[in-house]
Amino acid sequence: MIDTARTPPRQVRITIALLWSVIPHGLAVTVLNGVALVMTDRRLPHAPVTQNAEAVPIALREYAGFAWGRTALIGLFFVAAALAFGLLARAARRGARRWPAVSLLAGVLAVLHTIGLVLVAGLNPVTGYGPRLFPVNGALFSGAPFDMVAAAPPWYLPALAALLLIGWAGQLAGLILLARPAAVRRYARKETAGNTAGGTAAPAEDTTGETAVPEGRTRAIPLMALGPVFVAVVAAFNHTAIRLTENAADPALVEHVVSAARTAMFVDSAFLGVPAVALAILGTHPRLRTRPGALFTSGVLAVLYLLALVVAQVYNPLSTGVLTDDQSGFSEHIPPWYLPVLTVIQSVAALVHLAALAELVTRARGPLTARSPRRPPSTTSRRPGPRR
Repeated sequence: MIDTARTPPRQVRITIALLWSVIPHGLAVTVLNGVALVMTDRRLPHAPVTQNAEAVPIALREYAGFAWGRTALIGLFFVAAALAFGLLARAARRGARRWPAVSLLAGVLAVLHTIGLVLVAGLNPVTGYGPRLFPVNGALFSGAPFDMVAAAPPWYLPALAALLLIGWAGQLAGLILLARPAAVRRYARKETAGNTAGGTAAPAEDTTGETAVPEGRTRAIPLMALGPVFVAVVAAFNHTAIRLTENAADPALVEHVVSAARTAMFVDSAFLGVPAVALAILGTHPRLRTRPGALFTSGVLAVLYLLALVVAQVYNPLSTGVLTDDQSGFSEHIPPWYLPVLTVIQSVAALVHLAALAELVTRARGPLTARSPRRPPSTTSRRPGPRR
């Protein structure tokens, strides 16, 4: 017999179904890619050659292997997504007790899944064949000799875009529904009713009008507030390194290079500062631990902050990506300790942030109680009894 008192409410069941929809969505994308690459392989010998005519034979030979390998790689992405969303759905189904961790992880998966679908669209097995190197007689030819968009079936790219958009919208809707406070209250109300019906003492009611979560956030708040501090430290360190490099070089020759480095420093600081400040504000907000929507937002900002740290490390103000084709001699005077110290600072920033998120998840475990409707004041009056 099914215990209806402990089954998830309708909204939670719909949310779990949306999370599991990643499986049929991944299968549909894989089948679409397989059909498209087979048709493209047949159309490719008749496609017009636009460049690198010497690389046509090797490009025709290597396309099938490349396309099936890329399709398998995309399939692995959907397998990983299915495992992640499946674990999230299982945790959500186990009850409101795990909802704080579920809400935080839902925000993390929302960003990662979006980035993954964007990569699937750009690295598809048809047009993704274009930016490749083809060795011919000891020389490397950059780019496929065919127009891969023209070689693809005309329906493929619109169908792929529509399918990815539908899958993204479904998963995002499921994750947002998962983080809504109403879902927690309904589930918690069911659990409270189930505990009462089973003879278990019901948890204390929450009269504050919000979902009650154990406090215990004293360790997470200062860790999350350190984000802007690390941003300021990285900006000051980059500024110092730029000044030292400028002083060691000829100022008359490196003026435009220094300008590019400082622009990159300000851009990196902006990309790091926005999520860091938002997380610090959210971390010190008194309702951070009592509203699942805030934990969902923390998960989203956490991934953006970590990605900004990676970008700021790769495209730092003194990197070759910023100082492209430097002929002034500026790059020769970069201090040798600059990159190792920058790596240490940003690694510590990432570890501190991960520790704050872990603290939020572990400290948030505890019974969540449903918001109970306020009872009207009693109108019956007690008659005073005789004094003894």
